[in-house]
Amino acid sequence: MEFRGYRRDDGLFDIECTLLDTKGMDVPLLGVSRVVKAGEPMHDMSIRMCVNDDLEVIDIEASSDATPYAICPDAAASLQTVKGMKVGAGWTYAIKRHLAGAASCTHLAEMLIAMGTAAYQTVVPYNRLAGKETPGFTLDKKVDSCYAYAAEGPLIRRIVPQAAKAER
Repeated sequence: MEFRGYRRDDGLFDIECTLLDTKGMDVPLLGVSRVVKAGEPMHDMSIRMCVNDDLEVIDIEASSDATPYAICPDAAASLQTVKGMKVGAGWTYAIKRHLAGAASCTHLAEMLIAMGTAAYQTVVPYNRLAGKETPGFTLDKKVDSCYAYAAEGPLIRRIVPQAAKAER
């Protein structure tokens, strides 16, 4: 998977994800006579998700240039259920709940889960540079959220005193 995030001229943000899946061997598909040849894309899919500076999904679209079955591209319509959702706590759970199993495409759902991180890494730093705190992503939410932000680690020990000084 490859991600791109950028701010548009209208102030919104586009988060893009592409997935390219190839195999090192020929893969016969179940239920059809098609064989996906070694090196040929099994999946070549893209999603573009538009979010605002509060990480609310404004619009979403998907395309599939290669899929194993002819019906697969029809699953793109299921992504419309994410409009209005916010990237943040519960994003992964919400995607799995709305797009699990036969409700959508496993690959599109997995891409969307990872796109939450890409959206965060695009929008939150932009907001920080503009002097805006992104709802749901304050410093206290970062503590123990990953290895680098361990409460007892050197980064948090350095950031917390700096943040306290800046608030005075």
